[in-house]
Amino acid sequence: MGQFSGSRVRIYIGNDPDPIADTTVDWADTFVAVDQSRLVPDQLLRATQQRPGEPESQRSERGEIVEKAFNGKVAFSTPFRCAQALHVQGCCPGAQLEVVQGGVRLGHAQSATDEVTITFDAGEAVMPGTKVEVRQRICGGSAAVSTLSGNPANPPWDSDHQLPAPSLVEPLEECVGLVTVTGIVPGAVLRLRRDGWTAFDSPVAHPTMSIRVPPLTLGEHLEAEQVFQLCKSQSPVDTAEVVKLRSLLPPRIDGPMCKTEQKLTLSRLKPSATVILMADGTEIGRWQAGAASMPVDIAFPAGATLTARQELCGIVSPVSRGHQVTFNGGRWFRVEDGKGKDLLAKSFAIHVALASTGKIVIFSGDKHNKPTDPQDINQCELFDCESLTLQKIDAPTSDVFCSGHAFLSDGRLLVAGGTERWPEDIPYPHESHFGGLRDAWTFNPRPGAGKPHWKQAEPMRGGGRWYPTLLTLHDGIVLALSGHPNESDLVRHQNNTMEVWVGGEWTVLGDTDAIDIRRETTTGAPPLAGYLYPRVFSGPRRDVFSATPIAYEATAKSDQLPHASATWLGPDSGVTWTRNSRPPAGIPRWDGYDGFHLPATLLPLLEEEGFQFQVLLAGGAGLTSGWVIDLGTPAAPVAHPQWAQLVS
Repeated sequence: MGQFSGSRVRIYIGNDPDPIADTTVDWADTFVAVDQSRLVPDQLLRATQQRPGEPESQRSERGEIVEKAFNGKVAFSTPFRCAQALHVQGCCPGAQLEVVQGGVRLGHAQSATDEVTITFDAGEAVMPGTKVEVRQRICGGSAAVSTLSGNPANPPWDSDHQLPAPSLVEPLEECVGLVTVTGIVPGAVLRLRRDGWTAFDSPVAHPTMSIRVPPLTLGEHLEAEQVFQLCKSQSPVDTAEVVKLRSLLPPRIDGPMCKTEQKLTLSRLKPSATVILMADGTEIGRWQAGAASMPVDIAFPAGATLTARQELCGIVSPVSRGHQVTFNGGRWFRVEDGKGKDLLAKSFAIHVALASTGKIVIFSGDKHNKPTDPQDINQCELFDCESLTLQKIDAPTSDVFCSGHAFLSDGRLLVAGGTERWPEDIPYPHESHFGGLRDAWTFNPRPGAGKPHWKQAEPMRGGGRWYPTLLTLHDGIVLALSGHPNESDLVRHQNNTMEVWVGGEWTVLGDTDAIDIRRETTTGAPPLAGYLYPRVFSGPRRDVFSATPIAYEATAKSDQLPHASATWLGPDSGVTWTRNSRPPAGIPRWDGYDGFHLPATLLPLLEEEGFQFQVLLAGGAGLTSGWVIDLGTPAAPVAHPQWAQLVS
């Protein structure tokens, strides 16, 4: 990627002077055939480009590692009948693939990456009633692995068997060498015409296709249509006109810019533009953009500030924001919007969760502002970690400020609790605690076209909860724990009812004495034991470990022992918690809300360590502010875990 059209591209194995590929390319993004007989796993491949009249460039800095070939089932969507192309994923790069239906080969191709589009042979198309098979062979072997589809589906045509019109993505700007078309029925033949002459006429297996073309000319008229030739089905024509390119946005440097195997990525590019990368204002490389983003493989001077600009059609963009190269860690950077300004969220990120789609859902409720109208709680956005963009979506209609949330086994997010109302004139010790809600919601990261992400669920049965914790257990059950109850609860300061979400409804387990429910303390009694947002984690015995200390323990002499961490063995054990570790060294005792102020996290579970469960507790005690507790492994859990102080 990034080579200039007309350049000579060579690919080398390490420092070998004899290339395994040597060809002239016609576009910035091009697949290059290599001599496969010379490839073995773990080799480092590096590329050069040579523009006409110029010397050969330096070899790419990081290159690509040759991976071991594999053979297995591939992935593809059930094709439409009449389709003349199929997109296949999960391929072994370099493998030979063929599409077969009813014993007849429809088409074949060699994969260059882990996905490939297979265009069928002339006169071949998917027929109804018979499953489609994709066969993959690697390294010239005779054994093939097959993957079967479902029965072919009917295309989305109307009552007259006409296809929907594709859409030309506008604006189409002069000098740009890429035309993007959306709304394609996978497998249809897409036709693109420029002022009446055919620029593209081929089956397309994607709903969206970016077509390389010679630079567009101001005033040109483009037309796009799609057909299923063998079924005599055609779409209406979509049209667009090429307009003047008036400006270029500054490129965006997405990173990484630290010591890593990953390459630097530049985005917000105009296809066909020349992209120039600078270190401390001095050019260190230039490339041609073949898409809206591209990786660049080049060495960066340590400590330098990188900037970039792009040029096309005589127009020069502003210089991008500068980012400093680091070699000892990652970096923080402000995310930019589409115009190079700060990307600003309308939702206050009180609650965030990383969904299975790779997007982060952000929801806030009242944003800790006294609500003046219902719209204050109706805020939710999705942050796309790939495109670094925000999308406003539907939101819960109850106030989810200070709710709890946990993922269900199907990828949905369960959210429960929240703020009953903004507190006013509430006496100590409740003046900073809001009444809790019983409301519950599920967030679906893949709701389907036109459907809402959020759906209201059955309310909790154990009372309201403000600052609860929800935890997904090993079997997919979700535990709801603690929280400040609703204002009508005149007995409890903290909700001690334990309940679980099972099969789409709540089940109450009972009330536990591990949570201090007192609304006030008396002379000689211990201080109130705060247990809001308890830091609880799944343990190695399919149990639950509470790093936040539970209620004080009364002895036979009625005096009080210090706060302690505790373990719960799951729903079958009722609501009993077993105390297992006293305050770590450095903390005189866990009093009042000390545990409430200490963050905790489950450290990574590593296979090479036997999936050892360790919890880190930090903060709140001056210079001595880090402790770890080892809960053991599933094969060897620790019966009596103890906190250990971290040594710097």
